[in-house]
Amino acid sequence: MNQRIHSYGFIKKLFAMTLIVLAVFLLNRCGKSDSSSSTGGTLKTYEGNGFAISMISNWKIITPAEFYAEIPRETMVAFTSPEATNGFFTNVNILKEDLKQAVSPIDYARANINLSAQNLTNYEKIQEVRVQLGTEKSILHIFQARLNPAEKTIKFIQVYSTKGNFGYVVTGGMLPDAPQSLRDLVGSMVTSFRLK
Repeated sequence: MNQRIHSYGFIKKLFAMTLIVLAVFLLNRCGKSDSSSSTGGTLKTYEGNGFAISMISNWKIITPAEFYAEIPRETMVAFTSPEATNGFFTNVNILKEDLKQAVSPIDYARANINLSAQNLTNYEKIQEVRVQLGTEKSILHIFQARLNPAEKTIKFIQVYSTKGNFGYVVTGGMLPDAPQSLRDLVGSMVTSFRLK
């Protein structure tokens, strides 16, 4: 896989996540600063174009029609907590990128993990394990980093999948001190991703 093309895609993915969080913040400026309702929901299935994922029932769904123009077209959907905690909306988003060639989910995961380590500020790997996403083997990557030196540290939970020459990155983002119940729910959302 061409490293330059993939690096560009990685930067766009990070940019998308930042803009999604900013967009949600602007749309919800009047929200409370309490995460109690973020963890109160149960999981329900969201059916997207070619995929399914479990989502927390009381979270907001943000579709491309609601994105600002600056959010890359690779972003398929985002799910966000109804309220901010310390100015941050816990979120899960799904991106789809054209890889120009078919690669395995494991190879795609390895490339993304390497790029995270190289491109993020204060990157710290917390866990990396093989997981099963439906019939596909993938990697669950949990890490902490800042998108840039001026941003807060965020805890990320990611899985990766591929179908044909398309790659999918499912990312959950939360503050490192998020309650365990919220971390568990976000992890359940991310690992529930299935391609149809």
